[in-house]
Amino acid sequence: MSHHPSHANPLGRRHAFALVGTLGALALSSCGGGSSSTAATSSVATLAGLSLSAGSLSPAFASGTTVYAASVGNAVSSLTVSPTATDSGATVQVNGSTVASGSASAAISLGVGTNTVTVVVTASDGSTTKTYTVVVTRAAATLSSDATLSALTLSAGSLSPAFAATTSSYTATVANSVSSLTVSATLAGSGSLKINGSTVSSGAASGSIALSVGSNTVTVVVTAADGVSTQTYTVTVTRSAAGSCTLTATETDGPYPLYAILTNSAIVRSDIRESKTGIPLTLTLTVLSTGSSCAPISGAGIYIWHCDKDGLYSGYSTSNNAGQSGLTYLRGIQVTDSNGQVTFTTIYPGWYAGRITHIHVQVYLNDNLAVSATATTQLAFPQAITTAVYNSALYTKGQNTSVTSFSADNVFSDGTSTEMLTLSGDLSTGYSANMTISIA
Repeated sequence: MSHHPSHANPLGRRHAFALVGTLGALALSSCGGGSSSTAATSSVATLAGLSLSAGSLSPAFASGTTVYAASVGNAVSSLTVSPTATDSGATVQVNGSTVASGSASAAISLGVGTNTVTVVVTASDGSTTKTYTVVVTRAAATLSSDATLSALTLSAGSLSPAFAATTSSYTATVANSVSSLTVSATLAGSGSLKINGSTVSSGAASGSIALSVGSNTVTVVVTAADGVSTQTYTVTVTRSAAGSCTLTATETDGPYPLYAILTNSAIVRSDIRESKTGIPLTLTLTVLSTGSSCAPISGAGIYIWHCDKDGLYSGYSTSNNAGQSGLTYLRGIQVTDSNGQVTFTTIYPGWYAGRITHIHVQVYLNDNLAVSATATTQLAFPQAITTAVYNSALYTKGQNTSVTSFSADNVFSDGTSTEMLTLSGDLSTGYSANMTISIA
């Protein structure tokens, strides 16, 4: 009898087919479902942080707020922006340039005024975006409020006191022959200026300013760059009357003229103080000729000397003036200019027993110091100002108790009308003194 194995277990064959089908289905399910292996994408296009290298965001940063403002000073000409994306898969652009999340952008130039910075976030899905805007305002440059001058000069005459930016009032004296002058003013800042109402460039000469006999006021108005701050400088120019000068009185040259000093070239100087302290005094002298219709005398040597605040003279050692031999303080020579003027920088003199306050002056025509002086005189000071000076802390010697009036002084007892100085100023800034010396 033959054996047929195919008929022996029909149920087993069915189970085998079923297993094969199940495995095939498993194989298909594991290979055919491609969508389950694709990386996940996001539609989140927001920022988690936003900061500037200069200035502060207003309002404070919040992810859902997209519009901001910031202000910076004029000195800030550029800044950077640092954006941080909420989703790490998002991309960020600042003003069109890609910036890594959390990193600073390239420097962004800022003009004066408003500057718009845009930050665009693109989600990882490639289509969702959100734009953040920052309007940065850069301040304008601060305009200067400096309304001062750095220089002020006249084409004729000399300023008294010497120019200083903080001094706003001056005087000057010119001869009768000077019928006009120009004024040159130089700005300390970058503003503008007007001289007697007319605009003039800094450093340039004004138009010709006519001078009447007597007092003439010249105003220089400075306006700062800010257009608000102003300062006015005033120069009172006195033009002498024709033929009206009076011969200046002649006085003694004693007691300490020190003529040996006239050969010392170092004494030709305008600042004669050396180491001496005291209330500052700027002395301007104008020398006129009575025989030439009061015309100014140019080229004349003017020698002045006076005591220090304690009453001592340089160059002499005596019982009343001990220890001053060989010294040269408070002595000087200047040569008159075309307006007959010289200016000395010195101190307010003190006093010594027997004399009231004074300055000695000699005039040498043609600057010829080898001959006798053409004129010798002394200058007197207004008594009220002298009293105020001697009350100040610098003048420890105090008031002159030996000579208390001009009538009691052995030089000025016959009058001071041709020898009295005209003074302006105060104790804190010093005084300016002016006088015309008229010689035959």
